[in-house]
Amino acid sequence: MFTASFRRLIAALRRGDVLPGVAPSVDGVPDHRDLTGRSSLRELAAVVPGLRDELVNRARVAGLTVGWVAIVAVPAWTVVDRIAVPQLAATFLWVRLLCDLPMLLVVSALWRLPLGRRRPEVLTFAVLAVVQLEIAWMIPQTSGDPYYLLGFTLAIYGSGCILVARPRWTVAVVGTSWAALVVSVLLFPGRLAARDLLAVTIYLTTASVIAVLAHLRRYALNNRELLTRVRLEREQQRTGVLLTQLERLSHEDPLTGLANRRRWDAALGSACAEARQRDAVVGVVLLDVDHFKAINDRHGHPGGDEALRQVAALLAGRVRNGDVVARLGGDELAVLLPGSGIDRAVELAERLRREAAELVPPGFAAGEINLSLGVAAATGAQAFPLELMSRADEQLYRAKITRNAVGAPRPEPSPIPLPR
Repeated sequence: MFTASFRRLIAALRRGDVLPGVAPSVDGVPDHRDLTGRSSLRELAAVVPGLRDELVNRARVAGLTVGWVAIVAVPAWTVVDRIAVPQLAATFLWVRLLCDLPMLLVVSALWRLPLGRRRPEVLTFAVLAVVQLEIAWMIPQTSGDPYYLLGFTLAIYGSGCILVARPRWTVAVVGTSWAALVVSVLLFPGRLAARDLLAVTIYLTTASVIAVLAHLRRYALNNRELLTRVRLEREQQRTGVLLTQLERLSHEDPLTGLANRRRWDAALGSACAEARQRDAVVGVVLLDVDHFKAINDRHGHPGGDEALRQVAALLAGRVRNGDVVARLGGDELAVLLPGSGIDRAVELAERLRREAAELVPPGFAAGEINLSLGVAAATGAQAFPLELMSRADEQLYRAKITRNAVGAPRPEPSPIPLPR
């Protein structure tokens, strides 16, 4: 049982960083459904953009907090020196001030240097290591005074309960503390009696066990919290994608990719309302594929669908940004031209008619696809959807009499001047 527990402990310590490295490629990013409570934070951060930076920033803030507390608390502990070991207070104060110098450098790196953003957990460990080395040197000088034993455990507790990093950093702090204490005892033999040495061992062992277990527990809870967040964010992303696709499908013709009738009606109504408001012009081109039933009979519905797709691509490639191309139903297509009068609408219709005759889908003969087009435009107060569509439909009906033609309203004759 002890062996199994020890193995679980080692597995937890070896698990990925709280501060993950570079995320894997897109093909290597795990799906959130493959993540579990045992997943490392490297795996969690790989599927949520920005999570790695957030975790690094958390560790950096925690490191700055630990660093400033240590910088202030280490010299302030001289009050304890004057009470517990007044004869050593001056020496200890100089040692404390000297220890503040590397801690100030580390905090400056955390605050301003790129290293502080890349490896904040290493710099935070350096601060705690300086504190532990200093107190380990003082313990033999004070013959294991309880105040210094307590101070020796504070950094360990702080690492286990506050440090934002992987659990192995708390283990590193514990290992550094034990190593520093052993070296200090060897350097000053006889300073610690057996009773004092036992007290040091009990204090340090208790702190080490509690800190490591606390850090492991925090790490596990943090992983679970982030896993829940990852799953929630990924589901929100999926929902957003589905809603976008649904919105697009509700306004898009599935065969041609053009706008459908619903979007056409909305766009036409909006364009006409703007034309009335600004006294502007709006044009419409309606078109049919000539003899479309015969095309379906000769080439089957797949052939007819391909013919529609190629005509739709032709229309979409010949309009401006802001124009709307739609499939109104069957082989009937339309182009909405906000801001364009009858001249541009006729010019576009003639170009579409000529270029459509050059389309040759697979299995078709040259010239087999032809268009009949009807053109209409309205200005200002005359721009109403029903009237505009009715006039365009009337011109389309005229064009279909001869087919492969453009129907457009005849220009009004200029008034004849009266003789004087």
